[in-house]
Amino acid sequence: MKLVQILGLTALSVALAGCETLGFGGSSSAAENTENKPAQVAQPVVPATKTDARLVEKKGNGDIEIYVGSVTQSNASKNKKSTGKETSIKSGEQTYVTSGVLLSRDDVKTAFVAKAKDQPALALRLTPAGATKLKTAITGKSNQHKVVLASMNKSVFSTLSTSDAALEDGVLLIPMLTLVNARDAADLIRAKR
Repeated sequence: MKLVQILGLTALSVALAGCETLGFGGSSSAAENTENKPAQVAQPVVPATKTDARLVEKKGNGDIEIYVGSVTQSNASKNKKSTGKETSIKSGEQTYVTSGVLLSRDDVKTAFVAKAKDQPALALRLTPAGATKLKTAITGKSNQHKVVLASMNKSVFSTLSTSDAALEDGVLLIPMLTLVNARDAADLIRAKR
């Protein structure tokens, strides 16, 4: 029995000595390691998707308008005299040039709350005519750098790229700040009817 205890203690002391030489143990080596290394600062977690969503006011008459625009004027309008058809819309710090309202409340069958890419969203089920208008406006090579703008009561509350504006079963998903804000916007749109 004493031989087993002696062998066990020997194995334990060899293991501890090995750990200390490799830098895994000992309070003095741990203190030295913390003094020689700079303190690590926790980095804030940045969400994977960035949205340009803003809060929708609970007041208003629920007039929703969808625009398709770009940051710069189209080449056709640069070469021609201004016909007055292009409209400038400001969204935060950015100004977009659009050809006017693409979809209005008449092109929306219903509005409801959804999630898009694990983010809150306002879902607009479009009429067949509205879905066709939007598909035509966002497809094609000339629309690579265009943006879909969602406006309610003459205030832009969300922007999304044309690739994110692809319809799923006739439903357009517009990013929102919160699910509660998406619900409020959907209630305003539904009350308009």
